[in-house]
Amino acid sequence: MSNHVIIKGKNDRLVIALNPDIDFLDLCDVLKTKILEAKDFIGNSRMAIEFSGRTLTNEEENKLIGIITDNSNIVISYIFSKRADSEENIDLEHSSPLIEEGKTHFYRGTLRSGSKIESDGNVVVLGDVNPSSIIRARGNVIVLGHLNGTVYAGLGGDDRAFIAAIYFNPIQITIGIKTITDIQNEILDSTRVDKKSKFKVASIKNKEIVVEELI
Repeated sequence: MSNHVIIKGKNDRLVIALNPDIDFLDLCDVLKTKILEAKDFIGNSRMAIEFSGRTLTNEEENKLIGIITDNSNIVISYIFSKRADSEENIDLEHSSPLIEEGKTHFYRGTLRSGSKIESDGNVVVLGDVNPSSIIRARGNVIVLGHLNGTVYAGLGGDDRAFIAAIYFNPIQITIGIKTITDIQNEILDSTRVDKKSKFKVASIKNKEIVVEELI
């Protein structure tokens, strides 16, 4: 069973090779054991995770990410994996950034409660950001889903940064040195589609954070 999950370091990422033939729940148990065994060796680190050897659905990928974050001190910056629920797999390593403003980190999937993303560039989340999760970026933050967590953009005092989301409902946002709280009325349900929702962008205008709908 120990060979069903193999963990190796590769440059700026942790490569996790998954056996494609065993039951997924058995695979989860093996991964948990492997991550706990490597916890002290890996330590506190921010890195990308690459899943290889097995095609994953969105739910399976989120489950594996949860096992990693719950049983280690790893801060996941972005994910490389082969997806089963998409006709075209996105190669994040060679993708062009959505905005030509330097380094951009992509995170694909749901950012679970208690999880963190930290980046010295921009962050694009292709999914939801759950309550109690945190994103900290030196650049901009874009969430292509429900934003229910806490976001810091423009770390280091950059008041030109912005935070944007399709469903904008953060607990707290900070841009540069400006912070606003008490802006969340209720947790947005990612299973309920709000056809009236519009893409919103938070930026600093006249030295204050302003949230506007993108028309």
